[in-house]
Amino acid sequence: MQDDEYISHGEGIAAFLKRVIAEPIISWEETKKNGQATLGYAIMPNKYFNRYQPPTPAKELLAELWRLEKEAEKMLEGLAR
Repeated sequence: MQDDEYISHGEGIAAFLKRVIAEPIISWEETKKNGQATLGYAIMPNKYFNRYQPPTPAKELLAELWRLEKEAEKMLEGLAR
């Protein structure tokens, strides 16, 4: 099982989504290694439980950046004394 979301060249987005959505939420496979049976499994909770959150607007990010910059400057001034 791969841990990425690569859309190969020539595969449309609709085909990609159909392929990804068709994957089970839990999958497993049995293999034999050195004569012993092993069981591997993968659980993909993000497929069903991830809630989209829009990104923070750039204006808010810049305001936070400048606030942190001023805070860092005050800390550096305290160290210089």
